[in-house]
Amino acid sequence: MIKTPVVQFLVMAFLFCWLAAGAIYFLEIPYGSSTSSIIVAFLCMPAPALSAWIMMKFVLKRPLSELGVNWKLADKKALAIMPIWLLVWVIAYYFITYISGSLFGTELFGALDFSREGLLMKIEDMTEGQLDPETLNIPSIPVVLSIVILGGIIAGATINLVFTLGEEIGWRGFLYNQLKDTPLHSRVLFTGIVWGLWHAPLIAMGHNYPENPSAGIFMMVLLCIALSYPMDWLRRTSNSVLGPGMFHGMINGTAAGMMLFVITGNELLSSVVGISGILAIGIVYLLQTLFSSKVLS
Repeated sequence: MIKTPVVQFLVMAFLFCWLAAGAIYFLEIPYGSSTSSIIVAFLCMPAPALSAWIMMKFVLKRPLSELGVNWKLADKKALAIMPIWLLVWVIAYYFITYISGSLFGTELFGALDFSREGLLMKIEDMTEGQLDPETLNIPSIPVVLSIVILGGIIAGATINLVFTLGEEIGWRGFLYNQLKDTPLHSRVLFTGIVWGLWHAPLIAMGHNYPENPSAGIFMMVLLCIALSYPMDWLRRTSNSVLGPGMFHGMINGTAAGMMLFVITGNELLSSVVGISGILAIGIVYLLQTLFSSKVLS
């Protein structure tokens, strides 16, 4: 049976986010515009953290430190190796794309293209022809890829962390504490489902899956379930929401840049938020569990 505080928290988290998303829809604000991005960043993303704060402060009357934001209690070594898990995810995603798309020629799974010509074409395509990449002083492919990854790592530990904690304080802070005595798979499955459905109105307006808004909701639930496994592991090993918050921020900061080297197939299959990205997340969690058994035990 679901605890009453969990229900109260989820009602608030969904209500705050969905009302903000509803404002975007009913005010006919184009999704992806600067106005909609501000609403998502400052009203939707902080909704779980705000709900957690209300629950701890006024309902449960518990110290906010229990949410796991305390830097002093965090495992610094676990946080220091966070970039390694991002690199594992990047390599795993490219490996899966190479196997499924480039090697076997399955067009729906896209293909890797690390050529300079491919990069220029991708930049032109992503900017919808408004930018002529030939006029840009673009460095070599290894340098561009390094910038993408390093930039994602830095962003994930700094500016992106401010926003991803808006979600993680709720999901891996409050909700994790309420469910920590339940079996791992039950906790992760429940968290992943509600996390994915929480995104539903944004997905329906084109977030992450602009070409497949309806099917994208289902895919987002699958993605969040998959992500909840390494996120739960990071929460436990780092003893803090800073662990999953940083990983979340690093993924957000790297994802778009990673697609510069992928000839996109079907976004539900080939993108970093599609099946290929989900499988890569599975590899991350597999290596995390192996790491735990050999190093942390």
